[in-house]
Order: sequence, then structure tokens, then C-alpha cells
Amino acid sequence: MWSKPRESTLVSEEQSLPPITKRYLLVIGIDCYCNEKGVRYLDRLWYKDLLEHLRYLKNFTLASPCKKQEPPEDAIALDNDPLFSGVQFIDLPSPKSFAQGIMLLPTTALLLWKAIGHADIVHSTVAGWPIPLGWLVTPIVKLQKKAYVLIVESAFWRLQPGIPATIQERIRAYISEILNRWCVNNADLSIFTQEEYRKSLLTKRKDRGHVINASWIDAENIISQDDAIKIWRKKLSPSTQELKILFAGRLVASKGVLILLEAMKLLDKENIPIKLDILGQGELFDECEKASKEMKNSVEIRMRGTVPYIPTFFQLLQEYHAVVAPSISDEQPRIVYDAYSQAVPLLASDTDGLRDCIQHGKTGMLIRFNDPIALADLLKWSLQNMNQLESMGMTTLNVAHSLTHQKMHQKRWSLLLEMVNKSTIP
Repeated sequence: MWSKPRESTLVSEEQSLPPITKRYLLVIGIDCYCNEKGVRYLDRLWYKDLLEHLRYLKNFTLASPCKKQEPPEDAIALDNDPLFSGVQFIDLPSPKSFAQGIMLLPTTALLLWKAIGHADIVHSTVAGWPIPLGWLVTPIVKLQKKAYVLIVESAFWRLQPGIPATIQERIRAYISEILNRWCVNNADLSIFTQEEYRKSLLTKRKDRGHVINASWIDAENIISQDDAIKIWRKKLSPSTQELKILFAGRLVASKGVLILLEAMKLLDKENIPIKLDILGQGELFDECEKASKEMKNSVEIRMRGTVPYIPTFFQLLQEYHAVVAPSISDEQPRIVYDAYSQAVPLLASDTDGLRDCIQHGKTGMLIRFNDPIALADLLKWSLQNMNQLESMGMTTLNVAHSLTHQKMHQKRWSLLLEMVNKSTIP
């Protein structure tokens, strides 16, 4: 198993956040694991995020699906972890199929009814499978008159431009949009990762909606300005003859993978020297490998597999002149702030999610989405203007310092405290 993330930030900043002692219930669809010995495990990044919650929530209960099996290799055991000694866990069913999930809905609803009854503040999301947990939590919260916090981190239910959709997918997207908007409008505090979600989903009581971009970087991950200067000096040495870029993410159509591959083919025909590293797994992995073998001239595509979210990942980012994010969905990739922490700019699609966290011409460049020709043109421009990439990369460091994982939670804590002070929670 991976060792636990460093806790120095948790300890050093704890005094700055007066605790919220109300009974806090987080209902989320992220699995935990319990092996045959009864030891509970959490995904490594999920563990990291919960540590931040525990900095300011001192009466905390987690309700999430629990799989009775051995955990993945990178999971972290909570057994004898003093930071989790006071946390209560409610194990929701973890269905193996959609049909089983529907059959287990009564059990899930009953567990949630009891858990919500013992809480003062309930926190949920509009994500989950087979039915988003927020659809169950929201009516129960209303009936029991509890303070309600809802966080929207993605709009995964929406149809993606340029990707064919079945009738069933269209119906599901339509119903999901209506129900998720209803959930958001019935929350006492709604937090969104981008402005478009707030505008499109929060149609009532708009003063209760706030935008906090999602970031997972820690302050210790951010390189110094001096180090950034040295790294860029090396990347821009006279011997540099090619543009080195990285794609990191799931290898699926919504991430713009096919657009990226098409752009690489165009550049190879024009004999433009580009080295693209692809980091990730997904249904388009074979397509990426096939494209890498088809490059005959100046373009090189390398498949780098996956890298754990540990210091070596951030060190890897330092090798590139830019990170490319050709998404066609409205999601906001985590890789944006990861790249910022290493003084690396973004070359990205002008989508709602990316536009919200990339300043065109300052921290990266935005181009028309779903357009391989526009992406190829941007990469040619980047090769010819590497000094501007350096300038944008240096600017990203200032942004990174203001958007750490800890600062994201500080903003959430402030909004929660304001909600508690305004409410009539006993």
C-alpha cells in the first residue's frame, strides 16, 4: 500500500480554522473498502481530501458505498489512524449492476433516512450510480428540515458535442438536468467548480451559490520561482528543436483524445517537430497506440501509462513546454492546476470548464473546441513562440499559490461557517 500523504499542512494550518462542531454528514458515491479482517481502506486521493474536511469538521460522519473485498494497491488503511478515530461510517450498498442498484434503493433510502436524522448539516452531490445520491438525499433533507450543502463538480450527465447519443442517453440527460437543478435549488449552500454550472443549475436563491475551482495541489508541490527559471532555461536551451507536450487524463472521446490524434497527423504531414507524451488509460488506448505507430515524419507519440499522484508525477510535468487539454466536455480537468504548480502553461479548448480556470494569453492559450485544425495551428504557434510559453508558465505559479487544495477547503469552511451562523441549527 502507498504511504499516507504528508500531514504537515494539516497540523500547521489547523489553528487558523476554528472548528465547526455541528453533526456533519457527508453522503457521497465514492467507494470505501473493508477486507475480511474488518480493516477499512480509502482511495489515496479520497483519503487526502477527507483529511482536509477533518481540519474543520469535528463531528463527522461519512456515508458511502462499501465494498467487502480487498482494496486496490494504492488504497490507505484507516485502522489505528488517530485522525479518523472520531469519524463514524455508514456503509451504503455497493451494487454490482444497475438492476441490483434499483433493487437496493429501499435499503439505501432507509440507511440515509436514519443517518440524516442524526445529522445537523447534510452534504451531498449530484453524482452517483445507478441513481445520484443527491436524488435520494434532497427529499429526505427537506422532510427532516436539515441544513443542506450540495457540491457540483461536473455535469457528467450532459451530452457531449460531436459525440453521437442514443435516445436513452438523451432521455437520461434531460431527466438528470431537471432533477439536478431541483436538488441545487433546494440546497442552503451550493458550491460549483465553475461559473457555468452555477448559472445553468441554480435558478432560485442565487445568493446561496458560490464558485470554488477544484484543485488538489498542496503548497509543497509548487516549485519556487528560482527553480522555475532554471527549469525553463534548460527547456529552452539552443539545442531544443521540438515542442514537447503532455496529455494526461482518461483516454476517452470527451477528453478530446481523437481531436488530439487528428491534429498530430496533420502536423506530421507538415513535418512539424512535436513530441507528445500520453499519460492515462481508457477505451481509446488502442487508438492512441495505433496513431503512435502511424507517425512517419516529425511527430513522436509516446504512451507513458499511468503515474501515481505523488511527487514523481509533478517532477514529470517539469519536462514539458506545455500541457494540452483538448476537451470537448464542460468539465474542469485537475491537470490544469497540477501543471500550474510546475510553471507549465495549458494549450486547451475554449470550453466552459477550461475557460473558467485558464486566462487566455496569460496562463495558457484557448482555441475553438472540437477542431483539430485549430489545435494543430496552436501547436505550430507554440513551437515558434516558446518564450511566450515560458512567460505564461511563470505566471501560472502565482495562480497556483492561490488555488491549493488547502485554500479550496478554507473557502468551503468560510461558507459553511457563514451558513451555520445564519441558520437555526440547534
